[in-house]
Amino acid sequence: MAEQLLDQMIQKINQIMSSLDGTIAQIGQMSQSITQMSQSFSEQTVSMTENIRLIVEVLKQFRIQSSISLKELSEDFNTKVKELWDKKSIEVITEDEKKAIETIKQASKTVADNLYFAQLLNIIQSIREETNRIISSTQS
Repeated sequence: MAEQLLDQMIQKINQIMSSLDGTIAQIGQMSQSITQMSQSFSEQTVSMTENIRLIVEVLKQFRIQSSISLKELSEDFNTKVKELWDKKSIEVITEDEKKAIETIKQASKTVADNLYFAQLLNIIQSIREETNRIISSTQS
């Protein structure tokens, strides 16, 4: 009987050992799966980090390019304003020149007025002569 008990105990121990071997194999598979998942997670994290780095670099380049574009636009705008200012400065006339132009305008107006009055006097003189001629022809 003791031998039978010993055989049963050995059988039970062997069953426990084979059960433990299965559990150890499952734990090994789980460990391997966890290692693969961890490696995949690490690769994805590295990939995401690289993508973020590339996006940040693109944003930096965009910022630099837009800054350059704004600077060029500003310089172009300033150049155009300067050109307009220079053209206007040609048109700007000093006070002395304004006075001279005004004097020329007044002289021109005076000459035009004098010509007008001269024509009026000429017409009045013609009317007077004609009136005198009519009066003299009626009196005779």
